[in-house]
Amino acid sequence: MGDRNDFPELTDAQKASWRAAVSDIREMSASLRDGTATREDMEGALNRLLSCDIDRDTLINAVHVPPDAGPYAAVLERILCRIPDGWGRWISHDAGWYPIVVACDERLAAIDPDYVVHQVKEKFGTLRYYCAPSGDPSPAVWETFRDVTSEAEHASAITCERCGERGSLHETNYLLKTLCASCADTLGYAPMPPPDVG
Repeated sequence: MGDRNDFPELTDAQKASWRAAVSDIREMSASLRDGTATREDMEGALNRLLSCDIDRDTLINAVHVPPDAGPYAAVLERILCRIPDGWGRWISHDAGWYPIVVACDERLAAIDPDYVVHQVKEKFGTLRYYCAPSGDPSPAVWETFRDVTSEAEHASAITCERCGERGSLHETNYLLKTLCASCADTLGYAPMPPPDVG
């Protein structure tokens, strides 16, 4: 696991520029999905992204602790420091799953303190915690790692990604997200119909 001092650091101005660019891209993506995007919206978001004066390697290899990490900041930073150079040190999901990710890390670190993380993100509405044991692990260690990450994925499937309350799978314009009813309503997501059995 890397030491925070070994990683590049963004200046405050670069952090602000990057946050603004990410916000613009998110807004543009939402507008594209709901059909309200204009050419000016797209040009503005892309211009903001292109105006970020951040070296690619610095951006990817810096530790990006989410601004809403709150009490989870130290553990999320530790997780991000486990990610090798070149993978991008981001947590790519909302704050409701931070407790799940923290618990997953604690269990994996108890098995292998030097384990490696590759990505922590949302995919198809649930958590993906891609990681590997260090060294030359036994098949039993691999199986334990798969069990721990599968349990975290299953926990995310019933936990609102946004607020951490009980949730279920919702959709909007072909996007899936596990949300509680209140967050789904706020974000404009509708419940997924139950699978057709039979």
